[in-house]
Amino acid sequence: MYNLRLNNYHLNPKRSNVYTPPKVSEFICGLLKDKIDKKWIIFDPCCGKRNLLEPFEKVGYPSYGIDIDQNVPADKHWDFLKDESQIFKLFRICIKKEDHKLLILCNPPFNGYGQKLGSEVWLDRIIELFGRDIPIVLFAPVGFCDNLTLQSRRWKKFKNGTYPPISSRITLPKNIFSGVVFHSEILIFNIPNLQPHYFYHEN
Repeated sequence: MYNLRLNNYHLNPKRSNVYTPPKVSEFICGLLKDKIDKKWIIFDPCCGKRNLLEPFEKVGYPSYGIDIDQNVPADKHWDFLKDESQIFKLFRICIKKEDHKLLILCNPPFNGYGQKLGSEVWLDRIIELFGRDIPIVLFAPVGFCDNLTLQSRRWKKFKNGTYPPISSRITLPKNIFSGVVFHSEILIFNIPNLQPHYFYHEN
């Protein structure tokens, strides 16, 4: 039975300091490492403890993580939602100079942005800064693209092409995050040759 008290992201939010479980990060890396070249920079704009980046770093991908929290091991302590000029300067120059491509991994807070979901705020910002063709791996509540109305802004963004088509979805167990029971998934954009859907599993 669906429990609204447990699974409502307003009543029971995924806190901003709930980090990606390492095994989930390893699952993502295992899924993508044969699909992307080793020249690609793996960028996490809210990197926290770098859990999403570490599996890619271990197999030789260049990585870069930023975070607003001064107490986490980010490469730069920037606010991705505000520090546009710094981010543009770093990545535009770097990618152009070294012929790198960029993959953005992002597990943002799901709430705390007014009526918008955090995942929507961050996806909007990613597209604003890097365009809709950038490869993206985004954690989101299941309600991010399901159970929407015809009048929903997110529904319209998916339908009118503001958001790129979803390449694949990864279903997560609702107790995957420590200390919270919550329906969530991972959306993958602009990475070809994936199955349309995966269930997360541990090897």
